[in-house]
Amino acid sequence: MGRTRSTTIAHRALIRTAVSGGLALATAACGAGERGSTLDAPSLPLAERDSGDVVPAAASDDGSERAAPAPDAAGIASLAVPIGSTGLSRGRSTAVVKAPLERVRATVLSFERYPEFMPHYKKCRVLGRTPAGGWDIYMEVSALQGAVTMWARIEIQKRALVEGVETYSSRFVAGNVKDLQATWQLEKIDGRTTRVSLEVFLQPKLPLPKSLLNAENLDGSARAVAAVRARAEQAQDGNR
Repeated sequence: MGRTRSTTIAHRALIRTAVSGGLALATAACGAGERGSTLDAPSLPLAERDSGDVVPAAASDDGSERAAPAPDAAGIASLAVPIGSTGLSRGRSTAVVKAPLERVRATVLSFERYPEFMPHYKKCRVLGRTPAGGWDIYMEVSALQGAVTMWARIEIQKRALVEGVETYSSRFVAGNVKDLQATWQLEKIDGRTTRVSLEVFLQPKLPLPKSLLNAENLDGSARAVAAVRARAEQAQDGNR
């Protein structure tokens, strides 16, 4: 019974880590007895790592990046968005940011600076631009108090603009999850404030209760929005 409880807690922590970065979402595939949880760090280039690898933090690539603390999520409205009749839902969170649209956009798209303000991020690198005008992104995140490093590669699609709302969607490229989706939406309220929304869905390969998965996707979306809000408002205050 104790083992089951501790395993569930570990899985919950990994999901929370994975979904809390929003655009730079990571993968969660570390668990008791799951293949890959004790692998050494792969020696392949970043963009070619095998999607089954979960890297012990001590063996991960050394870098100057350090995971940022979780920001304050107060004042954020969150909503579960059902996915048909699957029993699963995406987590959607929205907040008003006291910064102009240009500042918020710059924060969302500052991928390589995510380790400075996004919770759990150790590395985030732009590998290049896609033929369609998007971004090819590689990231590493820490989990279980830094004991595990996970990685993911995603494509951030170029901006879609509909009725004044900017939308940036991600497409999962490699990793160890069944599905991974994230969509940021930015809307100008006036010259000093912006409405920011993130809708995210992560489904690991782990056999987890749907209620747990749904709750963590919802919590993760709120944490990511809070991180962007704090960063954008801090930058705005510094310019005054």
